[in-house]
Amino acid sequence: MSIDILAADKALAARHAAHIPDLVRATGPQSYDYIFGPRADVYDAFIETAWMAPGNFFSHTQSTIALEDGAFRGVLIGHDGPAHYRLKDALWPLLDGLVQKGEVEAAHLVALAERADIASYMNPHVPEDCHYIIVVSVPPAARGRGAGKALIENAIAHARGEGFRSVHLDVMSDNPAVGLYRAMGFQPMAETITPIPCRQHGLAMELRMVLPL
Repeated sequence: MSIDILAADKALAARHAAHIPDLVRATGPQSYDYIFGPRADVYDAFIETAWMAPGNFFSHTQSTIALEDGAFRGVLIGHDGPAHYRLKDALWPLLDGLVQKGEVEAAHLVALAERADIASYMNPHVPEDCHYIIVVSVPPAARGRGAGKALIENAIAHARGEGFRSVHLDVMSDNPAVGLYRAMGFQPMAETITPIPCRQHGLAMELRMVLPL
């Protein structure tokens, strides 16, 4: 069976939305646990909202989905470098909306914002001449079938077609996916330790990996 890579339109995104919070968290569980604290329900509500809303860091509008004979096999969320900080800033109105709905307490949002700001020091600057991958994630039962590689190859083809100089991604150094990224030609260009999350909360070093095009 072959892997099909499809842009996540609204219908496809809604059909597979249940997979997204766990798959996003799997790319760096300690990092997301540090930022969101003990409230898994807040994390789930935030990612579910961001996934279905257009034009933000975790939106389906920046995503592709891998299907094998119609079965869900994985997701890639990424965007072109010029949009990076605009899409990142678009997350905060979504969190404010959850506060207005009573799904998140204002005090929790303040603490979350403080931790997110600290964690942001782990990520180097994203240049405008690259394509940036935020999430590549495959459910455990579907690993080893080529979906992750196919998703990344599709992102690389997009970056080449748009004339970008490189593809960037950030990954925790203890993530097994580092091996796949290396095998595909990505190399670590920065190794980042941020004292509070890493030394006080046990987060691994983060790698900025880059594939020149």
